[in-house]
Amino acid sequence: MISPTPSRKSSSTQLSKATAHDLSHTATTVHPTAHHQHTHSDATQVDTVKISMNTFGDSKDPLRDANTETDTEPVGIYSLAPCAHGDSNSTSDQHDTEKGEPCSRRHSTQAHDDTRGQNDTGPLCTWAELPAWMQDNPAIMTGYRRPTFSYRKALRSLGYLHNESVNIWSHLLGAVAFLILAPISYFKVVDVLDSIQWTDVAVFYAFLAGAIICLSMSASFHTFSCHSEPICSQWNRCDYVGIVFLIVGSFYPAIFYGFYCHKTWQIMYISLISTFGAATIFVVMRPKFRSPQFRWVRSGLFLGMGLSGLFPIVHGIVLYGFAMAQRAVALNYMFCMGAAYVFGALIYGSRVPECFFPGKFDHFAASHQIFHVCVLIGCAVHFLGVTKAMAFWHDVNHSCAIPLDELRSQFTS
Repeated sequence: MISPTPSRKSSSTQLSKATAHDLSHTATTVHPTAHHQHTHSDATQVDTVKISMNTFGDSKDPLRDANTETDTEPVGIYSLAPCAHGDSNSTSDQHDTEKGEPCSRRHSTQAHDDTRGQNDTGPLCTWAELPAWMQDNPAIMTGYRRPTFSYRKALRSLGYLHNESVNIWSHLLGAVAFLILAPISYFKVVDVLDSIQWTDVAVFYAFLAGAIICLSMSASFHTFSCHSEPICSQWNRCDYVGIVFLIVGSFYPAIFYGFYCHKTWQIMYISLISTFGAATIFVVMRPKFRSPQFRWVRSGLFLGMGLSGLFPIVHGIVLYGFAMAQRAVALNYMFCMGAAYVFGALIYGSRVPECFFPGKFDHFAASHQIFHVCVLIGCAVHFLGVTKAMAFWHDVNHSCAIPLDELRSQFTS
């Protein structure tokens, strides 16, 4: 703010005093017979003069007020994040009015305007231009969407390329594929087995539901992550919950068919993984969990949850032998699924390859995109494995009438 000079203060004071003196003189001239009037009239006249003097004496310098209003700018929540209207690689200064304007001025003056946000089809922000809550991976340097503060504008980002496009479309199309696969599977896989039970249908569709929930929540989070900080945080937690649903849903059919004729082990393992899943959801619902410094904690938690499936798998190998386990548990498919998930989690946590070549994988082949592809591969492989295990038990020993030793001997001879 620019302060007025002493000379202007003096001039303003002198002007006020001169004006008050003129008013006093005018009052005396207009009322030359005031001493013959009633005392009440005298008091009223004097009060009028005093009010006029106070009004002009206390007035502020108009030029000073103009400067004050011009220099004072409301501080917005994005005061350190300029959004240039030019090229996304521009290095223009925050206050360069030719290239853009400070986000603080734009967003603070539009705090309650539903039409906030930049033109969705315009240039995108760089990592340095983002508000702090959107800054997660500095190795992804360009292609970011600006905060839209609008679900409609966030949805419009589906129509142009940015660094979340692959993340969105990979899991959005995956969710649609599994949604279409759900009714087809009933007629092509489930209903063709004469001995099918409601428990088979329940565990099979628990996996499909987990896959659909996970993929749709993931696509939704990456679509609406540019809305605002509270909305981003909410959808981020939904994304984590979706991952838990996928892991738990994947375990249900694997455990069910892995211990098809051992109901006690079925109940124990399903109860354990359900408890583990509920505890994980409780942890991931905490807002602090989504911060970048907890990236390895997130990876470790989900990785540990997935690796807990090794216990029933090893148990199944001991129970059936390796040869029979390949059919009874679809062991080869389980290994491929686990490898896809573990590889994806390690890539996600280490941020390879962009950590070695910052800015080179902003739109394609970044670590998070590779992770998404690994999840899709894992889901597809697990679906095939579940159908193989279901067909095996209902073709060979659906009533568990054949003793285990006799059944196992058929695969060792």
